[in-house]
Amino acid sequence: MSDKTMPRVLRVVGALGVVLAAAACGDKGSAQNDAPAKPAASSSAPAPSKPAAQSTAAPADGPAIATLGAVSVPRSEIENLLRTLPAAQREQLKADRSELDRVIRARLAERALVAEANAQGWTEREEIRLAVQAAQEQVVMRAYLDSVSQPADDYPSEAELQAAYDQNKDRFTQPASYRVSQIYLAAPYGDADAVAAARKQAADLVKRANAPKADFAALAKEFSQDANSAARGGDNGFVPLPQLVPELRGVVQGLKKGQVSAPVQMPGGIHILKLVDVRDARTPPLVEVQVQLRNALRAQRQEQAARAYLEGLVNAGTVSIDGKAVNEAFEAVK
Repeated sequence: MSDKTMPRVLRVVGALGVVLAAAACGDKGSAQNDAPAKPAASSSAPAPSKPAAQSTAAPADGPAIATLGAVSVPRSEIENLLRTLPAAQREQLKADRSELDRVIRARLAERALVAEANAQGWTEREEIRLAVQAAQEQVVMRAYLDSVSQPADDYPSEAELQAAYDQNKDRFTQPASYRVSQIYLAAPYGDADAVAAARKQAADLVKRANAPKADFAALAKEFSQDANSAARGGDNGFVPLPQLVPELRGVVQGLKKGQVSAPVQMPGGIHILKLVDVRDARTPPLVEVQVQLRNALRAQRQEQAARAYLEGLVNAGTVSIDGKAVNEAFEAVK
């Protein structure tokens, strides 16, 4: 099994559809279904130059949190970034700042690159000017459309929430999940000697795991060759059956709580599974999903309002398209 499983997310599907989705994972040591490119070098390209100080003045939004020569990243920019993160993720970054340091370094590199381009006059190029103008129009358009299509503050009402929940209750249902631990022994099918040795070792481990007062977690830590789960004593957490590879679903379903499976040969190796616990399928009550449901309903209402607003703008007047001018445009780009 692998711990590379996406978190469940809620999203609108069709008319409303709020569903819980999980990614699949692959086999190699796993029971679950499982930098930007550098510009091409050019002999005519100008050599990198140091950013010009006059084009890289620090933004007037507070002190710098990092500097690279004449360029800097203001503290306010990082504060705004941190505000967008869940509290748990902020605490994780606070404890281990390596990822945040990479973000800051990347931002410094971007500012240095912009400064270098400015120093070499790229902002004066016609294609750059047109691209900036188009990007600005898109930002203005989206911000304005968001403002004119916002649902009323009291939408949805409690009655509308309840109705949406009742109509989509089955989509909130969480399937039964199984907490499975494993011992994995690498033994590719093509290596007969490795397969024979792994089968012999697996038979011994199953015997030891079924002994009175056996410690499956200790055996997994010592012998499992799936590093991720071995570090947790073989524990892969609660997993819905669809996230297990097909060859293991039947094995897990056939186990009783606390039972250890016989060795299961897979293309990459042998799995020994232990069913630690089972959670029955359940449908969470409205109180548990009302925030996600309210957000989904508001997003759907805003999308509908935005579409109607755009259609209203076009339908408010007479649209005239000059066919001759269109033909001339095609001719101009031949």
